[in-house]
Amino acid sequence: MPDFQIALQTSPAQLYVARYLQLPYPQLVPMQEFVCDVGITANCDTVVTDCVWRVYADDDVFAVRQLIGAGLMTLTGGDVSVSAESGLAFRRCYFLEPALLALTRLRVSIHAYEVETRHMLSAQLDVPLLYHEQKAELHLPVAEGAWYAIMGNDWTDLHKADPVSQAFAYDFVKLGPDGRMYAGSGLHNEDHYAWDQPVLAPAPGKVLWVRDGMPDCTPGQPPNLDLLQTDPRLMTGNSLVIGHGHGECSYFGHLRAGSVAVAAGDYVRRGQTIARVGNSGISQGPHLHYHLQSGPSLFVDQGLPVAFSHFIMTGDHIDQGILPSRALVSPA
Repeated sequence: MPDFQIALQTSPAQLYVARYLQLPYPQLVPMQEFVCDVGITANCDTVVTDCVWRVYADDDVFAVRQLIGAGLMTLTGGDVSVSAESGLAFRRCYFLEPALLALTRLRVSIHAYEVETRHMLSAQLDVPLLYHEQKAELHLPVAEGAWYAIMGNDWTDLHKADPVSQAFAYDFVKLGPDGRMYAGSGLHNEDHYAWDQPVLAPAPGKVLWVRDGMPDCTPGQPPNLDLLQTDPRLMTGNSLVIGHGHGECSYFGHLRAGSVAVAAGDYVRRGQTIARVGNSGISQGPHLHYHLQSGPSLFVDQGLPVAFSHFIMTGDHIDQGILPSRALVSPA
């Protein structure tokens, strides 16, 4: 009998869990979330028949999910075959669970068969689940006014397509006095209230990396996806990273061309203007992308859950808290 083998890995290799115990407005129950991709490789042509995810709290099974056949295809774009040359990926495996207990590991189990002989195969992988204790006191990276967190902290967040760095990212747009994101048609960058607004350092730190000079896009026009073929990191357009120490780095994206006011190696203070909000990269309207990660490199360093300090939400002053998706916030 040939030595058929199949193996699993996750991206990232260890997973951070964002735990939302005290959201600024009422929830039925505190929740926690994490996301990953699952990669499958084999030394033979194989078809996957099912996958089971078990979430553990210590040695107890806290939650179970199973997908079979067509259900698996929702994670792969329609294919469940594993080529010996290329492998297969289950994309954006997302978990939102009650925050009743601290989670400790994710166990991924798959069953498959070799195409020619129908020989049954299986594999199992345990993945650590971790909770990040934030060290930096981070303030909102935007100036005065009402800002809408259009993405962040639920399964609809498109950032979760990158589970390595952007799993807990936010996109911010500014709202005008009429409660809208733009005046007029919105087909010009200048129509948008977020356009050219100052981007502020959320905490003291050192500028670790800067990219400027990419042109701003025209709102409503299809994004230039050729950028992703050149270098996937160009998706965030003009960007910069500030290191706050303790393995915590603020990443800013879609900055206005020519607006970056700092250079790599500069030290910045909290509240200092470091750039202006723009529409560069893969972007269809002016907004600020922000996330916290463990180092300066997008798609390499791991995204971290982030809590902000001293901000206003729905009229309440929040000393420190998580921003839910679609929250309306302003600096205190």
